[in-house]
Amino acid sequence: MKIAVTGGSGFIGSATIEAAVARGHEAWPVDRVDGYDVQLKGSLGLGLRDADAVIHLAGLLGTSELFDTPHEAVDINIHGTLNVLQWCRENSAAYVGITMPPVFPSVYTATKVCAQRLATAWHRAYGVPVSHVRAFNAHGAGQAHGPGHPQKILPTFASAAWANEPIPVWGDGSQTVDLIHSSDVGLMLVDAITSGGSDDVFDAGTGVPLTVRKVAEFILGETGSTAGIEFLPMRNGETPTHIVAQGDGWDLLDWRPILDWSQVVDTIYAYKP
Repeated sequence: MKIAVTGGSGFIGSATIEAAVARGHEAWPVDRVDGYDVQLKGSLGLGLRDADAVIHLAGLLGTSELFDTPHEAVDINIHGTLNVLQWCRENSAAYVGITMPPVFPSVYTATKVCAQRLATAWHRAYGVPVSHVRAFNAHGAGQAHGPGHPQKILPTFASAAWANEPIPVWGDGSQTVDLIHSSDVGLMLVDAITSGGSDDVFDAGTGVPLTVRKVAEFILGETGSTAGIEFLPMRNGETPTHIVAQGDGWDLLDWRPILDWSQVVDTIYAYKP
């Protein structure tokens, strides 16, 4: 199968292409860094070429950050998705989108909910084979962090700990995360093409809830940091959440993600200076 991956040069995109190739598919990235823009139909069409399926990952990420650029987020995350869906409809290709758990309202949440509903609409109205992968807290080497990037939990915490600086925890740390390695997210995105297609939702999580405080304390122990934890006010658009994967779509697969602490440790060490 020929699979185009929008945003395929990014963190999850790279893992998805690796998973597709490992499954025996032909896969390639369609990314702005290569001159392809999901907002421009002509450019998008050149990138997607003769794909049998499109895994749509391209988008503007962020939580509190996107309150500063809401119009850009809507343009890229919603209009870009619509362009991909139209291309899939016109070229009889399957569509797999990445979505998120029902967390606190934010600009990013709003754009992802809208994108998912658009995909459902295109499936019901035009018969486009559609699947959704609900990604929880992906981690792994190479996840962007620092100024200009969303502050994801493992790179943010590990970088602070290795520098022997306090780990920043927004809130009291009782909120939970569901850690899943990027390789499992990529594999689920690929398998959703052949295992789904009927507006199915697949949980890309392990089903194991971990408090943010527990993750921070684990990282302090692994790195030997003595700087401790700094508890900060919740950021704009955030409220404490206690959401974990329930296993949606796992019955359609011949595998399921698991929490592998050795992978978590590998991720922590990937951010060691």
